This record gives sequence, C-alpha cells and structure tokens, in this order.
Amino acid sequence: MNLSFKGYLLLNGFFLFFISLNNVFNLNLIDFTLVLSIFLYSIKWDESEWLVPLFLYVWGIFQDILLGMNFGYSGSIFLFFYVLSQLASINGLFEQQKIKFIIFITALLILFIIKNLFIYLFYQLNYLSIDELSAFLITVLLYIPLNSIIIYNQKKYEKIR
Repeated sequence: MNLSFKGYLLLNGFFLFFISLNNVFNLNLIDFTLVLSIFLYSIKWDESEWLVPLFLYVWGIFQDILLGMNFGYSGSIFLFFYVLSQLASINGLFEQQKIKFIIFITALLILFIIKNLFIYLFYQLNYLSIDELSAFLITVLLYIPLNSIIIYNQKKYEKIR
C-alpha cells in the first residue's frame, strides 16, 4: 500500500479515531490496541514507506499518555505487528490466509506470555486476568472478519489503480 498525502491523513485520522475509542470506552473485553494490531497486520504495506513506523510509534506514545500506560507499550505493539506484516509480505505468506492467521495467533500468544512474565518478574505477582485473556480471544475472533474486509478493500483498490 503506497500512501499519498491523503493516505497519510486518512491513516492518522484512523488512528486518532481508534485511540479516542479506546480512551472513551475503555472496555476490558475489547482491547482497541489489539484491534488496531489486526489492521496493522492485515494491510499489505509498501516496503518504501518509512514514515509509517514513525507515525505508529508516535501514536503509541500518544495512546500511552492518554491511558496512563508505560511509555512505549502501545507503540511497541503497533510496531511488532507492522514488522510481522512486513515479514509475511516479504516471505510470500501474505496471500496464504491460514498461515497468516496462525502467525497472528502465535504473535498474540507471545505477547500475552511476555506481558504476564513481565508482571511476574518485576512485581512478583501471579497475575492471570480472565478479562485480559478474553480480550485476546475476542481479538482472535475479530481477526477473520476484519482481515476479510481489509483484503477485499485492498483488492478493490488494486483493480481501480
């Protein structure tokens, strides 16, 4: 996806909308940071887009400030799924949706384990929240419809170009 100036404005508006939703609703069952990660992972990015990672990290810092999280938490998640999308695209896995779905589930599982391991190691808490686990499972369930919508729109856009 090669972005023009209008594309960058739409991308930033999209992030502002979802970060605002996360700030307004702040639901335990739906983690809008992970929903944004679905979008970042599903889009086939152009390799020459060097401003997108910068925007992602800045929006992550902005979300961390709004939600009172540690600096870099959201930006790291955004960049993690952006890099996974790039790796899937470079290795030719972008068109193979089943493998891409398995990679997404594995990435979410790794993220879940690292987050809980961090809490255990630094705070000495055995913390396993059912709300957090259900948020990860809902994100997995949302992946298939959102991915289908994004792929349909990208193929439609490619036909127009």
